[in-house]
Amino acid sequence: MTQSAPRSHGLDTLRSLAILSVMVFHVYTFHDVGSLPWIVEFAAQMGWMGVDLFFVLSGYLIGSQLLRPYRRNERPRLWGFYRNRLYRVLPAYLVVLATYIVLPVWRESPSLPPRANAS
Repeated sequence: MTQSAPRSHGLDTLRSLAILSVMVFHVYTFHDVGSLPWIVEFAAQMGWMGVDLFFVLSGYLIGSQLLRPYRRNERPRLWGFYRNRLYRVLPAYLVVLATYIVLPVWRESPSLPPRANAS
């Protein structure tokens, strides 16, 4: 059985802040929410950076899992790596898929209105 590395709570927190900034960005951009506190306003304006930050941190964390055997002078087991990723991602994917099938009202809008240019 392989030992898992200790969790990096700082990176997990940063990833969660990136996700929240993207969510605030979408709420602020597509809904009239009125006046917001300055920190929420900042997150709403910089939410696009949350996507980049999330993917960079996810790539780092997943890549470190894949490369960890090299530090122990072992060969990485790609099947084990992909199996673990599948076990981690597949349950959430199936829940979302089942929700979309069972509750079709939760599906995305067939067409999104164009965003007005801010220029």
